[in-house]
Amino acid sequence: MDAVQVEPGDVDDAPVGLRERRRRETQRDVSDAALALFERKGVAATTVDEIARAAGISARTFFRYYATKEEAAFAPEDDNSVAVHRETLAAIRGGAPVAAALETGWLRLLEAFDAHPETHARALRLRRLVHAEPALLAVALRNEAASADALTDAAVDAAKADADVLTARALITAVSCTVRLAFDEWARRAELGQQASARQIYLELRRGLATYAGQVADGV
Repeated sequence: MDAVQVEPGDVDDAPVGLRERRRRETQRDVSDAALALFERKGVAATTVDEIARAAGISARTFFRYYATKEEAAFAPEDDNSVAVHRETLAAIRGGAPVAAALETGWLRLLEAFDAHPETHARALRLRRLVHAEPALLAVALRNEAASADALTDAAVDAAKADADVLTARALITAVSCTVRLAFDEWARRAELGQQASARQIYLELRRGLATYAGQVADGV
């Protein structure tokens, strides 16, 4: 699952209008075209012109939606993901415990992922490409870092004079890595034809980490 890059205020509370829906549909079409071409030819051998032509747009229009061909593989987040990330940032800035806010947000997203199996095939395709193509891995890591930056800034702003930037970043990174491991395990099972819940795998990992953290604390 890819990190959502949204800052507070980036998304209005108003319903999505027709123009915005069409823009997102075009973004999705471009992303689908890029994904298919990357699978067939590889990232290096694929050009922006080819992606644009496959999506039925001009190369100039392509750059209205994505800065690079690599970024095009990552389709825009759905409304739910954007809303959850925005609400998590707002909760942290409002003084909610960072761990609790992160937990609430990620569990909602994992539940939504489990509830929409029609999205799973694309998620697996993108994961295979990210693991095979360093250029796409770099984009995925950059997206994850941007999300962590936004969450850390929110935590630091909320703590004010008591802010511990390093600890906040460590917590946010640890939770993000746990979610990524849960998704990787879900993908491994899915590739083997096994049904699995990403949310349940995450909860199992979290329980294991809590036990380990207790052991470390006891040993200090």
